Amino acid sequence: MVQLGPLLANRRNTPLNDYMHLWDTAIQHLPDAENRMWDTLVSMLPHSRPAYEDAMHSRGQWRRWIDFQLSTGTEPLEFRVVMLQPIEKDAPELLLPFYHQAVERYIGHKNRDGYKAAVKLLKRLSKIYKKMKQEAHWEQFITTLAVRNSRLRALQEELRKGKLIS
Repeated sequence: MVQLGPLLANRRNTPLNDYMHLWDTAIQHLPDAENRMWDTLVSMLPHSRPAYEDAMHSRGQWRRWIDFQLSTGTEPLEFRVVMLQPIEKDAPELLLPFYHQAVERYIGHKNRDGYKAAVKLLKRLSKIYKKMKQEAHWEQFITTLAVRNSRLRALQEELRKGKLIS
C-alpha cells in the first residue's frame, strides 16, 4: 500500500478516496499500519491534502488537524461551522491559536471587511472561552485588543456592532 501512494500523487480525488478505503481496511486488520498511512499521506502532500485532512478529522486527530491548518495558513472562516463543531466540543482549547492568529491577520488588513471577519471570529472565541469557563481571560483579551487598536475607528465600530465592547 505504501508503494501505491506515490503513483496516485498526481491523480484526482476518486483514486485517493479508494486508496483511503484500502488503508481503512488494512488498519482494521493491522492496527500498526496506521503510522505508515500517516507517513505515506505526508509524503504525498500537497496532492494528498484532502485525504490527509479527512483522515485526521474522521479519526478525531484534532491537534494534528489544527497544526496542519496553522502550518498551511488556512483561515478558520474557510470552514463551515459543522466542520469545527466536533473540535469545539472535544478540544476547544485547540481552536484558540487558530482563531487568535486569524483575528490578528484580519485586523492587519486594516479594512472594514477584515474587521468584520475578525469580529465574526471574536464572537466564536467568546463562546469558546465561556464554554471553557475562562470568561476572565476573554475579558482581558478583548479589552487589551480594543485598547491596542483604539486608533482603528472602523474596528472599534465593528466591535461595538458585534456587542463585543461597549
